[in-house]
Amino acid sequence: MSVFVLKIIALTSMLIDHVGAVFFTDLIVLRVIGRIAFPIFVYLIAEGFRHTRSPWRFLARLGAFAIISEIPFDLAFNDGINFFADTNIFYTLFLGGLAIVAYETLKNKMVIVSFVPTLVCMALAVLLSADYGAYGVFFVFCMYIIKNFRWRLASMVLLCIWQHQGMIFWGINRSFAYIPTMHLLMIPATLIPVALIAFYNGKRGRGLKWFFYIAYPLHLLVFGLIAA
Repeated sequence: MSVFVLKIIALTSMLIDHVGAVFFTDLIVLRVIGRIAFPIFVYLIAEGFRHTRSPWRFLARLGAFAIISEIPFDLAFNDGINFFADTNIFYTLFLGGLAIVAYETLKNKMVIVSFVPTLVCMALAVLLSADYGAYGVFFVFCMYIIKNFRWRLASMVLLCIWQHQGMIFWGINRSFAYIPTMHLLMIPATLIPVALIAFYNGKRGRGLKWFFYIAYPLHLLVFGLIAA
């Protein structure tokens, strides 16, 4: 399974998720399907930094689309436009990428210090209320720093489950019977990307790089204008 195929799956899942979030908030099944997208995008961002010849250019591209996407994101999901609160997923991916670039820059100087920027980026994600917050930044960084493919998949399983830790701990402390079945399905749905990435062949497949960047702010802009 190539990068292109994984991107198509993630993009489709994301579109379904956002249709549910903006237009059909009672159809939880759409949000369940949407759980497939984020782990795939995280993995591919880490892969991108692992193979890119220009990490700073890659990082700049993520930062640019974070800014470009914020107005469409706010139109679709928030009451007002604010570039410093409740920010879009590109903020998270940019901060994860920044943690990676900083780590690579500092790792040969002092190992302990090289991890400090990751903590700073996680804190910034919290301050900016970025999608998936500190968890998202940490997820990106882990997918990069863990070199062994099998260990990467194993850690991905744990991180995907941890995404729903609030629901899991609530169920342990009380009873899973009180959680609607459709909400519980979000946990196994989040693990589907791990199974898909297990078949990743390391090949890029077709191009269309800019299509996948532009699709995010474009569909949010359309959704936001329709919902207005």
